[in-house]
Amino acid sequence: MNLSFFSGNPGLAPSCLLPLSLAFFCALLFAAVFPPLGLWPLAFVALAPLIRLTASSGSPGKAFRLGFVFGFIFFSLVLHWLAPTVRTFGGLPWPAALGALGLLASYLALYPALFSLLIQKIHQRGGSLFLAAPAIWTGLEYIRAQLLSGFPWALTGHGLAPIPLLIQSADTGGVYLLSFALLVMNTALAFPGKAFKYPAAALALWLCLGLYGHIRITELESRLNEAPRLAVGILQGCMPPDQKWDPDFQAYTLERYQDLILKDLTANPPSGETRLFLWPETATPFYLFSEEAPTKKLLNIIRDSEVHHLVGSPAYALDFQKKLSLFNASYLIDPSGRLLSRYDKAHLVPFGEYVPLKDFFPFLEKIIVPAGYFTAGTRPPVLRLQNTGLAPLICFESVFPYISRKAVLAGAELLAVQTNDAWFGRSGGPRQHLDFSIFRAVEFRRSVVRSANTGISALILPTGILAKESPMDVPYVLHGKAPLLSGQTIYARMGDFFARTCLFVLVFYVAYAYLPFFSTKKGFIQNHAGE
Repeated sequence: MNLSFFSGNPGLAPSCLLPLSLAFFCALLFAAVFPPLGLWPLAFVALAPLIRLTASSGSPGKAFRLGFVFGFIFFSLVLHWLAPTVRTFGGLPWPAALGALGLLASYLALYPALFSLLIQKIHQRGGSLFLAAPAIWTGLEYIRAQLLSGFPWALTGHGLAPIPLLIQSADTGGVYLLSFALLVMNTALAFPGKAFKYPAAALALWLCLGLYGHIRITELESRLNEAPRLAVGILQGCMPPDQKWDPDFQAYTLERYQDLILKDLTANPPSGETRLFLWPETATPFYLFSEEAPTKKLLNIIRDSEVHHLVGSPAYALDFQKKLSLFNASYLIDPSGRLLSRYDKAHLVPFGEYVPLKDFFPFLEKIIVPAGYFTAGTRPPVLRLQNTGLAPLICFESVFPYISRKAVLAGAELLAVQTNDAWFGRSGGPRQHLDFSIFRAVEFRRSVVRSANTGISALILPTGILAKESPMDVPYVLHGKAPLLSGQTIYARMGDFFARTCLFVLVFYVAYAYLPFFSTKKGFIQNHAGE
C-alpha cells in the first residue's frame, strides 16, 4: 500500500489537490461543530463528503492519506488552545509548542485515517456502509478514549451538548450512541441508496431520538420538582495560575475567596439547610493541613461561614523512605473546621501531571516539564456530606465517564467538578471542557456543580440543561440548589456496552476487509442498494 502523498509522477499532483482540498474543507466544517463556534447542525452533514470521498477514492493508500489530512487539520483546530498553553505555562518556545500540537494532532489523525482506509476496502468489496461506517467510526472513538490512558476529547456526539433534547439517549449508550447516530446521518447523505431510503431511515432514527429526549425531559422535570435539593455556593476565584504560588499572593488569595463567601452568604442568608461551598481545583496556594499558618486562616474562614466546604488543594505524603508523593486533592470540611474526608485525583493528565513511559524514555523529562510530578490517588470516589453522596471530579476526570460511573455505583447523588481552566485562556477550551460535564449529568441523571478558577462555573441539571453559568475571567460566585436524584440509568448499569459492540463490529470489518475468506462470500453486509 502506497502511503506517500503522490505516486512520484508530477503530472498526477494536480489531480490530488482537489481531494485533499475537500478533506481540508470537511475538517473545517467538522471543527466548526465544536466550541468556540459551536455550529452543532454541521455535525449532521460535515462528514458526508469525507465518507463519499474516501470510500470512492480507488485505493486504500489514498483513502488513508485523505483521512489523515482531515484528522490532522480537524484536531489542530479543535485543540487550538494547546500550543498557547504549553508556550505560556510550560515555558516552551513557539516552535516546540506548535510541534507538541502537531505531534498530538498527528497521533489523533490516525483514527480517521484508519476509518477511511477501512470504509474504502469495504466499499471496494461491495459491502454496505450504512451501518458499517458508523460502527467503525464509533469503535475507533472508543479505542481513542482508552488507549495510552485515553483522550476522548471532541468525540462526535459532544458537538450536540448545547441541545439537551438531542442528547437524552446518552443515559442508555453514552456519548458513543450519539456519535453513531450522527455517523448514520452522514453516511446516509454520502450514499443515499435507491429512492433515498438511507436518509429516510436516518431521519426516522433522529425523530425517535428526539421523541425519546422529549419524553425523558418531561419525566425528569416532574421528578426534579419533588427531589431534595442541596444549596451550593460555587466559587470562582479567578486567580492567575502563574502568580498563585508567590508567597506575597497567598494572603490575597484567601481574602478573595473570603469575599466571595461573604457575598454569597449576604445575598442568600442561611436558613438552617445543609449547604456547601465548592472551591476550584488546587484553589489554595499551599498544602492544606500541612502548613499550619495558612491552614488556620482558611479554617477560620470556614468556621465563620458555618457551612460545609469542598476545597481543592495540593497535598503531599512521605513514605518510610522519605520519598515524596504529591497529590491533587479535594478536602471535605464541616462547618466547625473538622476534616470529614478527602479524595485524591485518580486519573492524572499525561505530560501535565506526570510523564508517561519516563522509565523507558528518560529523555522525555528533559524536554517536557509537567506542572508537577503527581501520584494517582486510590481513595474511595464518594465523600459523605451528611446524608448526601458527593463525588469530586478533579479537572481531567470529568472527561471520562467511567470515573463518574464508578462514583454513581458507589452511591454518589451529586457530581462536583473542580477545575482550573485558566490554562486555556480566552479560547474554546473552557466551553469544550464544560461540555463533558453536560454529558455526565445526562448519562447518570445527576446534578453537576462545577467550580472553575476562571470559568466556566456552572450548575447543570440531570437533564443536561445549564441552570446557571458564570462569565469568564471575573471573580464570581454562583448560588443554586442542586436537585439530588438516586437510581441508576441503563448507562450506569451497563457502561460502554454500546461502544464495545461497535468495537466488536470494527474487528469484524477489519477481518472482512483483509481476509480472503470474505472476498467470495455474500451476506448481510453485501450492498444491494446500488451504492
